[in-house]
Amino acid sequence: MKKWSLFLASVLLLAACSNEEAEPTEKEQAGKTEMAVEQKSMTEEGFITQINETDILINSIYFSIPEDVKVQFSDGAEATEAEVRDIRTGMKVSLDYQGPLEESFPMQGEAETVTILTDEDSTKQSEALEAFISKEQLPRLIMMGQPIVRDNEIGFLFNNMETGEISEVRIDLETHNYTIDGE
Repeated sequence: MKKWSLFLASVLLLAACSNEEAEPTEKEQAGKTEMAVEQKSMTEEGFITQINETDILINSIYFSIPEDVKVQFSDGAEATEAEVRDIRTGMKVSLDYQGPLEESFPMQGEAETVTILTDEDSTKQSEALEAFISKEQLPRLIMMGQPIVRDNEIGFLFNNMETGEISEVRIDLETHNYTIDGE
């Protein structure tokens, strides 16, 4: 009896250590299929902080710009057609894409529609950010999350990819004067 108990315990131990996985149930298979097919249409609004030949960086997401991307201007009331060459660093945009994003830093996705926001507030914010980027000579800037606009000021955290430093910036929307980390 003792030998049988020892033998049974050994068999169970070996079975537990095997590399074979149990076959997934039909319900688990159906769930995996649904997840692979499910693509949600999503929108990201923010500022373009980098542009290269095939990508733009908005907030902390690189979006590839395919040849068939739709680009338009919008003043809040009416949208008019635009072209990829109209896109500039500092512009405030709303970008439509299919999710989910590739998990990397920065995250990555593919743009379907880029709407350049040209209403008065967006234009003021864009001009302030463009002045900051130009004056600080920051060709590789990642804005961390959404900027906060209040009291005629735009504020955000940014990562200078050249140095790796993360700083807080506040820019006056009228004068374009700014502080970095309160200085």
